[in-house]
Amino acid sequence: MSIDPVTLEVVRNYLQRVSEEMEATVVRTAHSIAIYDSRDFVCGVLDAEPNLLSASLGTPIFPNALPYAVRTSFEIIGKEHLEPEDVVVCNDPYYGGGTHGNDVVALYPVFLDAKLIAITGFKGHVLDIGGSRPSGYYNNTTEIYQELFRIPPVKLYRKGALNEEVARLILTNNRLPDELMGDFRAMVAALKTGGKRIRDLVNKYSYTKFIEYTQELLSQSEKFARNKISRLPEGKYEGEYFLDGDGDDNHPISRKLKVNMKVLIKDGELTIDLSESSPQSIGPMNSAKANSISFAKFAYKSLVDPFSPVNDGTFRPLNVILKKGTIFDPIPPAPVALWIETAQGLIDLLFKVLSSATPDKVRGSTFGSDVVNFIYGTDPRNKRFYVLVDTLQGGWGGNPDSDGATVYATSEGNSTYPMTEMLEANYPLLVHRWELIQDSCGAGKYRGGLGVKREYEMLSPAHITACYDRHLYSPPWGVLGGGEASTNYLVIKSIRGTSEEHTKITDYQLDAGDIISFRTGGGGGYGNPFERDPNNVLKDLRLGYISDAKARQDYGVAIDKNGKILFDDTKKLREKVNKLS
Repeated sequence: MSIDPVTLEVVRNYLQRVSEEMEATVVRTAHSIAIYDSRDFVCGVLDAEPNLLSASLGTPIFPNALPYAVRTSFEIIGKEHLEPEDVVVCNDPYYGGGTHGNDVVALYPVFLDAKLIAITGFKGHVLDIGGSRPSGYYNNTTEIYQELFRIPPVKLYRKGALNEEVARLILTNNRLPDELMGDFRAMVAALKTGGKRIRDLVNKYSYTKFIEYTQELLSQSEKFARNKISRLPEGKYEGEYFLDGDGDDNHPISRKLKVNMKVLIKDGELTIDLSESSPQSIGPMNSAKANSISFAKFAYKSLVDPFSPVNDGTFRPLNVILKKGTIFDPIPPAPVALWIETAQGLIDLLFKVLSSATPDKVRGSTFGSDVVNFIYGTDPRNKRFYVLVDTLQGGWGGNPDSDGATVYATSEGNSTYPMTEMLEANYPLLVHRWELIQDSCGAGKYRGGLGVKREYEMLSPAHITACYDRHLYSPPWGVLGGGEASTNYLVIKSIRGTSEEHTKITDYQLDAGDIISFRTGGGGGYGNPFERDPNNVLKDLRLGYISDAKARQDYGVAIDKNGKILFDDTKKLREKVNKLS
């Protein structure tokens, strides 16, 4: 087989553009603000095996779930029973969905001359999918049946025609059927657009060439990843941290759940072993197997090959070990509504575990939680029921050569946040503030990013379900001497004059005039704070990122009342602390 390098690059970039064109189609046509504005979704192209060939820059854990959804569809529907213009949908975390119920998968088998040549796929968050309450996130469920209307792989469209019975069944079990059907149509439009582009590519080069070149792309990614792993110090590494647990603040179910990670680097392969983590929770602090593997892949790629486009070749050197009956491979019907809080810390933990061995490749912890809020009620302006999905952003950890990023999401790192004008136009609330939190960053030679405060005033009665973690037992940690950052929580200021602090609440009643103040944590620091350039400390002080007290206590930098560094006093402060340590 002779591979022309120019053609290979044409095919590589063409496949990436197909995923991006599908993404653009979804943004232009979707009905849910979580999709068209926050962009909590991904589109991808897979071959018929299925191997992921390309994916758009959406939610970074979603691409890894698409091959699992296709394989499950092959098993349940039968690969031989897929026909041209079918569209398969699913959301069941245990059977095709992988994450949680609101993250819907749509798959379009691409045929040419009656042969299945590829699959285009979508995975993204819809506003409602049934369950005991609006949102899809719960703190206090005890079985999956309470969390969602489960959809195993099923044909929503059969030979291009809407399967009316299936659609009726899904929409009848949904609080926002018009929005959901609009999103389904957006998915289908995007997937068919991608399918047409793949057929055009195959018609240009032939199916044989398509297979040859896509296999070469996968092989190149594998070789590149193995080369990167071979540069890491071989050995065994281990670390752990603790999740706060599930249940509401006033009615906890499980507390202090252990996340244990063992890492083996050997012979150009990397193994992540999560088998010694806590047994599965009675409550929803569990992550289905496919989701746990997706997060492990996300963590691995962040370490090994963070900048190249994603495809399945990159993951061939990775082995993931899970144990049945633990929080990372629960046995159905265990609830999984807090799937993202359970698994997203794997990225931070991998960097922590390998910080001493690979100091040039790691960073401090992120703020470590999805910090998700669901506000729902009836909008008095149009008498329609609404659901606001509100995932907040915070600080990322300090890096080997730079400060941590501010106002970034964790596992939804490529998602955006709706504009204030969009929020106020679509929901009965006022945004009072959106500001950085002083002193929220972890100190370090390179400090972490800052946490964020957002405040809403409710203009009509509503309910809120909020799910925050990493507040009690494992605040955002620093690495290599870096300091901890602030944690995640929310404050509800009642119109009646009371104020309550929470991290997990379910279906909490809000009144018109109540103010909700959301606080996200900062990122952990990298390196010894006393090695930070005093001029950078002064800059942070002038920008309001840190206070005078933090500059002196955490960094050992003395600054006079005129805002000038007292270098002699700074030297003495730092020498004194170094002697004590």
